[in-house]
Amino acid sequence: MTTQEVKHHYSIQKWTSIIQECITSGLPVRQWCNQNGILEGSYYYWLKKVRLRTLEDFPTVTPEDIHQPVSQNSTVFAKLPIPQKRMPADVILSVNGMEIGFNNTATVELIHAVLSAVNKVC
Repeated sequence: MTTQEVKHHYSIQKWTSIIQECITSGLPVRQWCNQNGILEGSYYYWLKKVRLRTLEDFPTVTPEDIHQPVSQNSTVFAKLPIPQKRMPADVILSVNGMEIGFNNTATVELIHAVLSAVNKVC
């Protein structure tokens, strides 16, 4: 690992910790940043970088993966209510006709769990 990669890895860990502190505080981002001497723009920059890094960690799906048969033992279905009103999203992913939206308050763990589930289904 190069010095630059080590620095980037350390920064991602530090930013993830800061983002988690903000989320667990229950305060709005602006208020938490003001109380902790962090520029709100820096917080959202870090959030973007952490999210991008999380997406980079996901395995690449190839066309061959899409056409793999799914065994009935691994398939799980759940009836989900269809919301009457769409919530605003900062990022929207479209996968096989399905739209998944995340806002800036979505945790790294939530994004990882949702994308892992989509990866298993698709």
